[in-house]
Amino acid sequence: MQIGNIKSSDWDSTASEYAKVPLEGPLLIPCKRMIDALQNTLSFSSATTILDIGCGPGTAISLLIDTYGNNIPPETRLVATDYSAGMVAATRAKKDSKVIAGGDAANCWGRLETLVVDAQDLSEFPSNSVSHIMGSLVYFMLPDPRKGLREAHRALQSGCVFACTSWAKVEWMELLVQAAHKVRPVGKDNTSTQPKGSNIIPAHWKDLVGVKGELESAGFRDVHTEYVEFNWVVEDHNQFAEMMCTSSNPGSKMVLGDLTAEEQGHVREEYVKILEENGNVCKGVAVLGIGKK
Repeated sequence: MQIGNIKSSDWDSTASEYAKVPLEGPLLIPCKRMIDALQNTLSFSSATTILDIGCGPGTAISLLIDTYGNNIPPETRLVATDYSAGMVAATRAKKDSKVIAGGDAANCWGRLETLVVDAQDLSEFPSNSVSHIMGSLVYFMLPDPRKGLREAHRALQSGCVFACTSWAKVEWMELLVQAAHKVRPVGKDNTSTQPKGSNIIPAHWKDLVGVKGELESAGFRDVHTEYVEFNWVVEDHNQFAEMMCTSSNPGSKMVLGDLTAEEQGHVREEYVKILEENGNVCKGVAVLGIGKK
């Protein structure tokens, strides 16, 4: 399976699992940097429509509301979209729980729209109608990333801002590939020189120049790219290995999908060993890209 061939149903099955990941997990730091970069480029106080592409279980929209909700005008349209109905349902459930809990002084959760939308087809949004578009860890996974970027550019108002992130280094997945390779080494009869799943992210989406080129090719100007680095400190390596080896995440399935149950058990054992050798720390590096229309 290639990363661009992941179906929406593949994410549906992991939506509830993602919704349980604590906000301080690996998605937080690059996501927060993306939102701050949007604010610094064009204040949310001037927003007409804020569009979250590939919202997942609502991580980015939660950060946006928690950090800048009081700055967003009451007439601003807030929309969270994903091509996975399961992920949209998870965001909608989060919205409902926030509204019930109260404390939504700016009514951002109350007016949040949740829509099932393919990032490559934003016909739901007229041209020149959106002031802020964000896409956390989504565009590099599209079957046609440039089509998605061109659609975002079309929907954006002149002078307004788009930002996205992609992965440059995902060490917790790299360790999973290493563990799987120890259990089932690449044999002489295998034409692949690397373990399955080791290069699931397109190379140019891991690189500052590559991401800048993608955004500029779609028509964005004043494009800025930067790396966002962080360490994921693992408190319980056994529990972490279990999570990584039993996850329904499509990336994990790419690595482990054709292994037997017994082999997957051995992968968990190897993962624990490798993680301990790594000091129980996994490094993450994201690429942030931001530009204007």
